[in-house]
Amino acid sequence: MRIKKFLAIVFVAIIAYFGSNTILNKLENNELKKTYGDDFSFDDDAIGSNEHEHLFLLVGVDKNSDDDDNDDFTRTDTIMLVKANTETGKIDILSIPRDSRVKIRQEFDKVNHAHAFGGIELTIQTLRNFLGLDIDYYVQVNYKAVENIIDALGGVDFDVPKGVSIDVGSLKIREGMNHFDGQHALWYLRTRKIYENGDIGRVEAQQGFMKAMVDQIVSKSEKINLTTFATNYLKYVKTNLPMGVLMDLTNNIDKFSSDQVSTFTVPGREQTIEGTSYYLPEFEKTWRLVDKEFQNFKLKNWDRTKAGIDEDGNILDGRKNQVEEDPVPQAEVEAPVRQEIIEDTEPHYYEPAPSYEYEYYEPEYVEEEVEEALPEEAPKEKEESPKETEEKVEKSDTSDKDE
Repeated sequence: MRIKKFLAIVFVAIIAYFGSNTILNKLENNELKKTYGDDFSFDDDAIGSNEHEHLFLLVGVDKNSDDDDNDDFTRTDTIMLVKANTETGKIDILSIPRDSRVKIRQEFDKVNHAHAFGGIELTIQTLRNFLGLDIDYYVQVNYKAVENIIDALGGVDFDVPKGVSIDVGSLKIREGMNHFDGQHALWYLRTRKIYENGDIGRVEAQQGFMKAMVDQIVSKSEKINLTTFATNYLKYVKTNLPMGVLMDLTNNIDKFSSDQVSTFTVPGREQTIEGTSYYLPEFEKTWRLVDKEFQNFKLKNWDRTKAGIDEDGNILDGRKNQVEEDPVPQAEVEAPVRQEIIEDTEPHYYEPAPSYEYEYYEPEYVEEEVEEALPEEAPKEKEESPKETEEKVEKSDTSDKDE
């Protein structure tokens, strides 16, 4: 999943596997940016509990500066929920595409805007309302951490999926085995233009990369300078996870492996609405998935109206968030259409304009007409008037007499 799965697995793997001594010392010395155990004051709790199951929100912040204050109210590029069970070693990860159209406060907007509007607390509140889950804790990671981790490993070898080919400056990636340094890996993990289905394609492609990375972390563990490794990673992390949770993870790290990781993505579809590209969640499917995989963390007093959805699946302002049929009615599919490119910094999505407004000719039809067209006739001579004909005859008679 994007960098999503990467962040989750690496957080658990590094904080736990490598953290038994070095990282926990840093935690005890308050070298991370948030005080551990600080909980948000939400007015609802989970219906169940399991002391060995831990749920936290993992967000990747899209920040280019090292200024510590810049990432509090920026948009999140990666949003996912991580559930780790220290008794079974199982990790479940639910990815929420960043363009998901959900209710933020009183209006529907892209879910990654919540962080820009109100920081991590509004992001958590938005997801609690959307999913109906008791989310109290978070881990916020700047993408610089990803680059540093990969460089600390000496790079990562990864078998790029078939059909992928990238040439950007010095960056050249081909299908098959590639060796990624931090900078190139970060670019590969974040780009979505190379996939036909955009963001979802990237989400799916990253799963293999993340598992390969975790396996290499474990295989190289004895050769890595843990102090340098931890320092490079932790300075880009903010969290409110309690010390008890981190201790539970580290004490049971031998139970975790990449084979124990299950990944899910909020079901939905991409669509452009009023010139803006969104990912429209399928709410019913999402809630069924949540009920199955995150049962112990369901909120006691939650109902779908918290997500802004009525019993019929409509947005409470009367508009539908999901469209069951094609945006263009089936009867008009073969009618003339024009595609308009939506200008934006995001990947381009296309929206058919009303078909009846534009004329359109199939190229095959034009070519056929050209082939069958008759050769152009030579221009006809100007027809002579009776007077001009009479004068011409007189001149001819005069010429004959002279001869």
